[in-house]
Amino acid sequence: MMAARYWAPRDVRVEQVAEPEPGAGEVVLRVEAALTCGTDAKCYRRGHPVLLGPAPAPFGHEYAGVVVARGEDAPFREGDLVCGVNSAPCGTCTACAAGREELCSDLYPLLNGAYAQLLRVPARIARVNLHRVPEGVAPEVAAAIEPLACAVHGADDADARPGQRIAILGRGPLGRLLALACEARGAIPELLGRGEGEPRSYETVIEAAGTPEAWASAMSLAAPGGTVVLFGGLPRETVVPLDSYRLHYEALTLRGSFHHRPRDVRAALALLERAASSIARVLTHEFALADVVEPLRRGAGLAPRDGLLKAVIRP
Repeated sequence: MMAARYWAPRDVRVEQVAEPEPGAGEVVLRVEAALTCGTDAKCYRRGHPVLLGPAPAPFGHEYAGVVVARGEDAPFREGDLVCGVNSAPCGTCTACAAGREELCSDLYPLLNGAYAQLLRVPARIARVNLHRVPEGVAPEVAAAIEPLACAVHGADDADARPGQRIAILGRGPLGRLLALACEARGAIPELLGRGEGEPRSYETVIEAAGTPEAWASAMSLAAPGGTVVLFGGLPRETVVPLDSYRLHYEALTLRGSFHHRPRDVRAALALLERAASSIARVLTHEFALADVVEPLRRGAGLAPRDGLLKAVIRP
């Protein structure tokens, strides 16, 4: 089969590889649609030893596909259209027992390999975080379940509730999905560019631009007593200056928001069905698998450029 593999920064090759065989509890999907992601664009540019593993590494983690093979005791039937995410928690460690499955001590390695004709889904993910696509939902929309689950988690960390005014800093795909997740909880989100808006006026601010400047700007947008949710990831050892006066004397709350939990994935599945048209608007371009490097090179999923938000990859 044909698959994209990461060899080095800015070196992703679509090449012939062996077809995957399912082990016990595993399923193999014929990928119907994969989506580009800002994380993949960052990995393309600079690599990532944790998210990708040793080169040559399979690439891509947002997917929907049809089950074409299944191992012993695997869920689903051949022919089922399913979508899923890139990890599943163990369910038994301290973090999982506390309901913080996103911090599971056995979360890695993450699933990659969606930029391919076939994708093998490990047994734990197949059992916990792989779901049948709701009737009438297109595969490319269903493939957004992973970033949407992260957005659902972010909206929960923001305690989004009816009537709450939330500033979302970043107009990229995840900023838009965060707005969708907050709206689903009755909140009133406002998408801002980097540093826009009236300073110190928002009860809650979600940073979704993923830059040190945006992290610093997010604090300036929060009202006294407000909460700032730091959603966009930064490289390890990045240092961001904080206004200690505001943090202490205005009693701001800062919290990080990372990854997703099984309950977020289930909530995202329900939201896929209710908001399919809104999600489809984030999918602005389509490329063949052979051309997957093009949207990665253009930074698909990062700051919007030339109208490119998320690209659909068709194997």
